[in-house]
Amino acid sequence: MENEQNKKGGKGWLIGIGAGLGCLPLLMIGLFLLIVAGMFIIIVDEEDQERSSSFGSFCRLEGEVDFDIWDANFADSSKVGALAGYGDTIISLADEYGIDPVLASAIMLHETGRGTSNAVRNYNNPGGIMDPASGWSSLMRFPSMEEGLRYTMANLKRRIIDDGLDTIEKLGAVYAPIGAANDPNGLNQHWVPKVTEFAAELGGLIMNCEGIPAIGNDAFQIIYEEMLKYQGWGYVWSGNNPSTGFDCSGLMQWAYAKAGIQLPRTSYEQYKFSQRITEDELQPGDLIFFSTASYAPVTHVGMYVGNGKMYDSNDSGVGYSDPFNSYWRPKIVGFGRVADFSE
Repeated sequence: MENEQNKKGGKGWLIGIGAGLGCLPLLMIGLFLLIVAGMFIIIVDEEDQERSSSFGSFCRLEGEVDFDIWDANFADSSKVGALAGYGDTIISLADEYGIDPVLASAIMLHETGRGTSNAVRNYNNPGGIMDPASGWSSLMRFPSMEEGLRYTMANLKRRIIDDGLDTIEKLGAVYAPIGAANDPNGLNQHWVPKVTEFAAELGGLIMNCEGIPAIGNDAFQIIYEEMLKYQGWGYVWSGNNPSTGFDCSGLMQWAYAKAGIQLPRTSYEQYKFSQRITEDELQPGDLIFFSTASYAPVTHVGMYVGNGKMYDSNDSGVGYSDPFNSYWRPKIVGFGRVADFSE
């Protein structure tokens, strides 16, 4: 029933040459920040909007890697490319250097386009690190992926621990500042959202991050009022903005962004991104997830608005639905919270 943009493969590559801070790969050593003009490779969702999160990335409440999610990702080359099979190595190296393996991996996946870049495939270079011996004009080559991972982790340790850039937001503000003069195409705006999305796919950060942010009822009203603008609009496959119309997850992503909450694109990604709650814990602003088709575990999402109602985009259009009626209730997969709107 529900479209998901991923099914249509809406990914695009932007490969370019840039100079200076605004377009540097993250994992450059300090000197590189001052003198380099080099290559950057960044993956951008063609339908990604100009949004960023106003609060810290979500933590796993247990403070430990979710190994079911982690192992499933690093066993699948379609998800991590050339990094498949190196999940245990990354965990071990992250522990050695005292950094979050989820954060490190999210950055590497972003820098290498899910492990598919030339750097990681042909140079064993998962950080896109340039070679100082070449005057920063060519990629460093490592004899093995293990050595490339170790070098990358050591660089990350310097950035995260020594320089205190210990969150996605802090790292992004330094290495991909929005509005930088040397970022005329606005690519830097995608860095924080995409790294955050990769971290969510891997189960959530385990260090230096927030749990569920308490942002209050005013933020919920911003989201709700944005959704109400589109009441009565038709459902649009792959739609995620007012110019195209909305599918279910596109409506959630667009409206929540108005309150500074960056959600992943699809309902299944939003399910993984959110904190699990029970039906009894539902508050306005929470998400309800459903399975309406066989192509993914979660294929539909709506926002709970109170009084037993949700607001969503489905085949009947954008508007109110009863998630607990005889049609929807059997399809409920779970409930999720991305912010506390109660205060």
